[in-house]
Amino acid sequence: MSDSPRLDLLPDYACRRFGDAARAPTTVLLHGFTGSGADWDIWPANAPAALAPDLPGHGGSPDPSGDFAAEIERLLAALPAGIEQLVGYSLGGRIALCLLAAAPERFDAATIISAHPGLFNTAQRQGRRAVDRRWIELLTAQGLGAFVDAWERQPLFASQAKLPAAVLATQRQGRLAQRAEGLAASLGCFGLAEMPDTWAALAHWPGRLCWLAGRADDKFVAIGERVAHQRPATDLRVVPDAGHNLLLEAPNAVLAAALGMDGEMSPA
Repeated sequence: MSDSPRLDLLPDYACRRFGDAARAPTTVLLHGFTGSGADWDIWPANAPAALAPDLPGHGGSPDPSGDFAAEIERLLAALPAGIEQLVGYSLGGRIALCLLAAAPERFDAATIISAHPGLFNTAQRQGRRAVDRRWIELLTAQGLGAFVDAWERQPLFASQAKLPAAVLATQRQGRLAQRAEGLAASLGCFGLAEMPDTWAALAHWPGRLCWLAGRADDKFVAIGERVAHQRPATDLRVVPDAGHNLLLEAPNAVLAAALGMDGEMSPA
């Protein structure tokens, strides 16, 4: 496991540092909903230096204080000027896409894992907002344990059944270490219904984009195929024998993509 997060690496965020300790960070690693920066302890010690913040409402970071756009601006202002690459999984991937849309000139490369570039219309947003509202109500009315039980039963995570029990236990422990009010605030701020549509900005972004989805994750494979159709320069990688959470199910494929390699490599 990684060390405890620090408060001196990124202003206003609890944050971990991974990779080359002798160099300034050039990569930021963004975790998924119910996760933390600790999820990136797969990052090799000899890889480029990276920052892995706890996103607002998660781990040791404060709850979000503004709307989605305001939180993106706050994160942009906190990131060191030397950050060149964004790597994000699920919620973290959506935040990475919004960072690219807000400041496309700041970043040279991005690796997006199991993420959605945004909804198109009011009806879609209203439907998704209703779903997120039910999750928020579960968190506030029944607490973290009931929420985690329900969250882990989603078909989205069914492919994780093949993972070792110890891996699943560690993931569950991390979820149960969150705060119900923090997760509720995160959903209210960063839910897909609140996210700006980044499809057009993504199509015109000139940097190196690698897009990952697990073969068993049909919805996100289709999203990746659409991204690659609209932006042919995209390096789309559909990972066999894996579902949504590639950090757990295929960490070697994640590292190979983020480190600009064609094959796979072993995590730290």
